[in-house]
Amino acid sequence: MTSRERVKRAIHFQDPDRIPYNFDSNRTPDNGYQYGEDMLWTFLKTKPRLHATDEWGIQYESLDNRSFGEPKVFPLQGREDLEGYTFPSFTQDWRYEDMKRAIAENKGEKYVLCWLPFGIFQHMIDLFSFEDFLCNCLANPEIIEEVCDKLTDEAIAIAKVAASLGVDAMMDGDDTALQDRPMMSMDTFRKIFVPRFARYYKACHDLGLDCITHSCGYTYDILEELIGAGVDVVNLDQQENMGIDKISKRYRGRVCFFCPMDIQRTLDLSREQLFERARVMKEAFSTEHGGFIAKLYPQPLACFMTDEYLQNVSDAFKAVAPY
Repeated sequence: MTSRERVKRAIHFQDPDRIPYNFDSNRTPDNGYQYGEDMLWTFLKTKPRLHATDEWGIQYESLDNRSFGEPKVFPLQGREDLEGYTFPSFTQDWRYEDMKRAIAENKGEKYVLCWLPFGIFQHMIDLFSFEDFLCNCLANPEIIEEVCDKLTDEAIAIAKVAASLGVDAMMDGDDTALQDRPMMSMDTFRKIFVPRFARYYKACHDLGLDCITHSCGYTYDILEELIGAGVDVVNLDQQENMGIDKISKRYRGRVCFFCPMDIQRTLDLSREQLFERARVMKEAFSTEHGGFIAKLYPQPLACFMTDEYLQNVSDAFKAVAPY
């Protein structure tokens, strides 16, 4: 069984030989040690930031250079319409050069995912600012819906190019919740965002692509909406703020989970405790037919993860991987 087949079987509950894992691809910085890999992450090229400002006009700042940084200047903040603002396009050939090369070198062995360079929900915060985004959802929803439609259209355009190159899945990064609750009412989320996610997921499925979403925070009720919209895989880097058992009881067998160990609550665990946590996660998130992909967190330095921790986690997941 190739890695590609193993991941697809896990996603669609079709009896993989073991739990797939994503330990090396997209782990930055890479310490040079290869823990094991069934997946290949690919990315579009983006224009270099000019004085920390990206091609959207968003200005980011990183205090310690360990993380991606946080937005400090928001191009749509305070605006009531989009007059004069130009959205970047992501379908130019030069953006896919590295992706084409990586897919050719892969030769169909690993499962290939394409990272969407913006989120349909999360990017709103970077464009408007958190406060303006939430206020506009209530006071001026038209501008939010217009931007959301443009982001959805561009995401679908990217998916079409990626599918033509041989990608297996699209993955978006859309943090939709705070630590203990959604960022907005579920009624607002359902009205504005769920239809756009559904349109994007359907377009991906029509292209033969799987849909993977990343969303941290207390996403317990939001997951119901995303599953209903058609998502195939959910990447949760935090699970214990909701409760692994609670998530399992509602969602096990209904969607594939793509998770590292909780990045907030496992860093101080011993090797023995990490092995036990891997067992708990397999039982909670996987059925006997699949439904779980293990991973390492892609920004280990941002969370002060040691090489020893990464080794222990990968060893623990490998120990429970066989079905």
